[in-house]
Amino acid sequence: MTSSIRNITARYPKEVELRDGTPATFHTFEDDDREDMLEFTRELDEEVLLFLREDITSPATVDAWLAEVTTGDTFTIIARVEGQIVGYSSLHTEPARWTRPARWTRHIGEIRINVDSHYRGTGMGGLLAAEIRQIAPALGVTKLSAQMTVDQEGARVVFERLGFRYQATLEGWVIDRDGAARDLVIMSCDL
Repeated sequence: MTSSIRNITARYPKEVELRDGTPATFHTFEDDDREDMLEFTRELDEEVLLFLREDITSPATVDAWLAEVTTGDTFTIIARVEGQIVGYSSLHTEPARWTRPARWTRHIGEIRINVDSHYRGTGMGGLLAAEIRQIAPALGVTKLSAQMTVDQEGARVVFERLGFRYQATLEGWVIDRDGAARDLVIMSCDL
């Protein structure tokens, strides 16, 4: 773990309040959270899972995610309400693996967010995104990117509120879990 990540993790756990006054706790994703994360992901709506690039309901995928957290390629914040995981946000600092070893995109971090359906509209997604936006510069990130399908209008609205701007639409770029081609929207924000 780098000193930058150690300094950031020292900020957690952190108490936040949702729009309706519900208290939530943010903390970093650790090995002890594995089973709770699997439970959270397995309870996500099928519509949400349809659009994810990886099957985060799979133990192997969650293990790989934790390995990326350990190496510092990914930084993940977990949100809990009354002890239950209700959302997370991740900063992936190596979004384009094809650029190794040149690392042309080393200044870009990709943000990924997922919130339990019961907590959408409470401000949870915005709080999680703002947390990553605040952390990113300490990890050498000067530009954030967010990717979503054109169908994910709610996500686009959250990112626009946080200063993200539309960059491109890639037609038929992603295949969902049902095998259907979807257009991918890329947004970014300079920090």
